[in-house]
Amino acid sequence: MRSKVSLVKIEDHKGVKAALKLIKEEIENALSKISSLIIKINLVVVKTELSTTPIQAVKSFIDFILPFYTGKIIVAEKASWGNTQEGFQQYGFAELAKENSQIELLDLKEDETLLKKLKYPEGELTLPLSKTMVEAPFLVSIVRPKTHSSAGITLSIKNVLVGMIQKVNMRKKFHRGKYIHHNLATIAEYAFPDLAIIDGAIGMEGNGPAMGTAIKAGWAIASFDAFAADSLAAYLMGFNVDDIGYLTLLREKDETEFGALYPKDEVEILGEKPETLVTPFKPHNNFEKRVRQWRF
Repeated sequence: MRSKVSLVKIEDHKGVKAALKLIKEEIENALSKISSLIIKINLVVVKTELSTTPIQAVKSFIDFILPFYTGKIIVAEKASWGNTQEGFQQYGFAELAKENSQIELLDLKEDETLLKKLKYPEGELTLPLSKTMVEAPFLVSIVRPKTHSSAGITLSIKNVLVGMIQKVNMRKKFHRGKYIHHNLATIAEYAFPDLAIIDGAIGMEGNGPAMGTAIKAGWAIASFDAFAADSLAAYLMGFNVDDIGYLTLLREKDETEFGALYPKDEVEILGEKPETLVTPFKPHNNFEKRVRQWRF
């Protein structure tokens, strides 16, 4: 069966719901089988709103599923810089949880820990991973598209793979220059998005994932194939997927395990034609001498 990715043109973050409507039947079917789900948001720097998943995108997803889903909804994150609880409060997630008893907030720093070893070309790391994320019955990754200093881009997959590492100092060790791509491809065996939602109403370009500038991309993506969603988003951002090492390495590990790689594989695009929504993002200043050199 071909992977499906919904792609819509949007004016603001609320437009995410339009992307979800194109795969509504699949979403209803998937959520009918579970009693709890995790929404992994991206909250890199508490003081920088542009580095954070837009609250409107999360609200759009929750409002979309509430008519047919009655289970628990856990919004989870551990900020890399700043206090996570303050971030929850500042950007509206705390208020969202107060409004609906189905919704809980989880600071991943406070979660139970699973210690997992990761081998990479320079040695080995023992990583403290969130038990809730590793054992999640259904994991939703909601992000805005951003450029990144060493990985090239941050999208739904990287949001989960780095986000499940509970300690910031271990996240820094995980970002081992070009070896971050190998590390991401390896840690993917522990957790992976079941549903990817990428809100490109306003993305971050330049020196992301924290110091970049806003860019109005004007599109939203939703898919049960996070690999297809992220590679399509990379294309829309103007990147060659071969330059994004962790996507290429995941593909090389197993051509079918993680999903379809756009545009190399056959992917069914629901909605807009991708070529009409390409908005090139300015890459990080490190892109040429650091990101593209991941193979060397």
